[in-house]
This record gives sequence, structure tokens and C-alpha cells, in this order.
Amino acid sequence: MFRRITSKRATRTLLWIVITIVTLTVLLFVWTNWSGKRRWAATKALIEREGETRDFHKLLPITPPEASNLLAIEPLDGIAADIESDNNKGGPGAKRKALVAMKWNGAMPPAEGVTQGKTTDFQEWVKILRETNFIDLSANSQASGNDVLTALDAKLPVLKQLADEVVTRPQAMFTPGLREREMPDLLFALRLPHYNAGQNLAKALSLRARAAVASKDSVEATRSLLVITRLAQACKQEPLMIGFLVGNTLEMMALEPLWLGLREHVFSEGDLMRLQDAFATDETTPALLLAMRGELAAGLNAVEHLQTAAEGQTKDGKNVAATLFASGNSLGMNVWRMLPNGLFDHWKSVIANMELHHLIQPLKNGGLPQSVRAGDAVASEIKSRANMILHPDHIMVNLMLPAVTQISVNALLTETRRRQALAAVALERFHLRQAKYPRRLEELVPSLLPAAPLDPCDGKPLRYRLTESGRFILWSVGFDGRDDAGKVTAGTKLNKREYVGDWAWQYEPAK
Repeated sequence: MFRRITSKRATRTLLWIVITIVTLTVLLFVWTNWSGKRRWAATKALIEREGETRDFHKLLPITPPEASNLLAIEPLDGIAADIESDNNKGGPGAKRKALVAMKWNGAMPPAEGVTQGKTTDFQEWVKILRETNFIDLSANSQASGNDVLTALDAKLPVLKQLADEVVTRPQAMFTPGLREREMPDLLFALRLPHYNAGQNLAKALSLRARAAVASKDSVEATRSLLVITRLAQACKQEPLMIGFLVGNTLEMMALEPLWLGLREHVFSEGDLMRLQDAFATDETTPALLLAMRGELAAGLNAVEHLQTAAEGQTKDGKNVAATLFASGNSLGMNVWRMLPNGLFDHWKSVIANMELHHLIQPLKNGGLPQSVRAGDAVASEIKSRANMILHPDHIMVNLMLPAVTQISVNALLTETRRRQALAAVALERFHLRQAKYPRRLEELVPSLLPAAPLDPCDGKPLRYRLTESGRFILWSVGFDGRDDAGKVTAGTKLNKREYVGDWAWQYEPAK
């Protein structure tokens, strides 16, 4: 009797527990769907009010005419094409394979001119080129810059072709352009095989410029540098964060041979004007803003794609999680389908709000320094809401949001170097005319520069002074915002957030 009563009570208790759990689950699903729908509607309105877009296609650049497109020459035309997801397939694959020959395996001498004011003997480069058999050089004599230049052009004729064509082709875009390519439904699945080819080209061109400087060849050094800047611009005009990062990397490759050419007074007045025009038009902030807008559109596209797959509206649903998270076993589609639809709306809202408030708006309103500070805030917020149980609406943003602090830091350093290079070229033009450097940067205005370049770190004019040897030093206050009179701190990379010291451009070894 007692057992019967106990059994009935246990059954009723268990039944009530089950009913309660089911009821709470249903209520949770209903509330999540309702609140997610409202939140996403408000977020879409916010995106529209801010003048931003969720449509990735609206961000795509206009393809330039073939006759003015530097990257439409025969050895490069079509290298952005993706044939059946095979990098080696078809004509584009064959062209990319040919560009692999531009990559050398040996480690080049440290490039410390721009960072430390230290030069490297050209014969150290020659030694490594011989050891790696990168180019055919005589083993019985010291190879001159002209010898290296000739050997490079013999092995890689596309370098000379690009250098010749850069004069008459003012624009650069990898072909086919993104407008001409078929976009995948999931933007994160877009293949970009041309970036690797672009980096190989830029490395070889940097070496070519270095050889031209060693041979005092102003024309070939300038043209090689101009091609590198066009390659960088081609990457950064695509609304992709990876394109921005690759473009920044290529742009930095041009600085070392430029620094050395200015130090050795290699460039003519006409070539200096061409270099100045190139650096004057390649601003970092618009390119980063475009990349962040593309990141916003791609992030929302990814969650929407996952949402429709979970609803069974796409045929490739079982592969979506694997594509997004690089793990086929991360979550099966059956698990995704069990989630309330409103949770996806919450994920999209959090991604959009984080991108808008912490990435896009700070960059638009406060420039790169504000973007760096906002990146710190993003990292702090993500860390504080890393608990998936307490903050399920932040799961996706934790997985998908890029390391924005480091991206902004790299961008700030790149922009600083661009402005320093612009000022250094103008200073060299002044030196050609006056056989000396000016006492103040303001003397460059307006004949050589429309205004004295500002330090992007604090908005004040770049610091400048003449040195006892008759040269000069240009410097930025760097991350910490403190003027250390041009002192460069050794031991920590300049692009690390913890770096303390100035970012200097000088022609004498840093003390």
C-alpha cells in the first residue's frame, strides 16, 4: 500500500516536473523568438540610419577598363578566377603556378632601415641569392645591383613588364573583379587565390627595387615601388578584412627600398614626384572602413545562411557549420534545428551592434586612434561575456569577430609610415633644390606639400628636426601618445600594443 502511494506520488511529481520543463521551454522559445524579432528589426533600422548596408554587393569596386588596369596584362589577367575550387586548374591556375617561382626559400637579411635606421650591405643579399639559387649569378665576382636586376628580369620577365606598364596603366584590380565573379551564397566561402600570388609579386618587386637602388637606377627603382603600391591598393579596394591585411603587408614591403633610395639620394625630381603622388592617395582609414563594412555584411550573411539552413531552406545545410567553424563535427544540423529561430536574430543583432558601435562608428568619427581604443573595448566586452550560458546571444560574436585591436594597431602604424614616407619624399625634393634639408616642415608648404603631414596618433604635425650630420629625423609619438624626442625602444615590435616609444624615420642608426 505504502509503495503504491509512493509510486503514484513519484509519478505525479515526475509528471509535473516534465510539464514544468516543457512549459518553461516553450515559453523560453516563444520569448526568444519574440524578443529576437524585435531586436533584429531595431538593429536593421539602426544600420539604415547610420547609412551602412547589409548588402555585400553594394561595397564591390567598379572594375577599371582593361587598358588602364595594370593587373590585366597577360601574365596576370584572370588570376583571381576560381575554377571548381582548384587552385591549379585551368588557365588561371597555370598563371598562379608560374608566379610561385617568384618565392625564395632563404631568409633575407633583416630589414631595419625604416625601424632602426640601419643599412644592410647589398652583398649580403647577393650571398643569399646565390646560396638559394634564386637567380643565376656568377660565383666568381661580387655581383652589382645591375647584375641582380638583369638576372631577375631574365628569370621573371613579368617584373620588367609590370614596371614598364605602370607608367601608362594608372589603376590596378585583380581580374576577374569581384563584380564579375559569381559570389557564393556563404560569403565566408569566397576563395581568394590571388592574394598569395600578389604577395609573391610584391616580394620579388621589393628585391628588384633594392637592386635598382644599388645600381643607382632611379627609373627602375621608382617603377618597382609604384607597382608594389598598386598591388597593395588592388587588395585594399576589395571589401574584405583579409584583403586589407594583405594590402598593408604589401605596402610595408615598399618602404625599405624607398628608405634606402632616399638615404643614398638615388631618385630624380621627376621620380620623387611620382612616388609622392602614390603615397599621397593611398590613405589607410578609408580602406579599413571598407574592410569593416565588408566584415559586417559577411558576418550577417553567415548567420543568416546558418539560420536558413537550420530551417531546412538550403540544400547544403549539413555543410554550413563545417564551413563557418572549420570543424565538421562542431555542431550537427540537427542541433542547429533545435535552436529557437529568435536566437539567430539575437546573434545577428549583437554582431551588427558590435561592428557598428565598436568598429565602424569610432573609425568614422575619431579616426585610427579612436579605432584602436574601441578595439580594446571590444576585447574587454567579449571577455566579460564569454560565458555561453549567461550570454547565449554573444556566442557568434565571440567566434566571428576579428582581432580588431591588432588590426587597428597595424593600420595606425601603416598610416604613420605612409605619412612619414610622404614627408621624406618631399624633404628629398627640397634637398635636390637647395642642397640641404629645411629647418622646419612648414618650409615644404605649399610648393612641395599642401600642408605639413600630421601625426595620426595625436593629430599634431609630425615631429621633425635636423641632425648633426645634416640629415633629419621624423617621428610619431606612437601608441602611448608621449613625445620621446624620436627615441626608438628596442626589444618590442612597433606594432605591439605594449610598445612604449616613438616611431621614427631616420637615416642614422637609432641609439
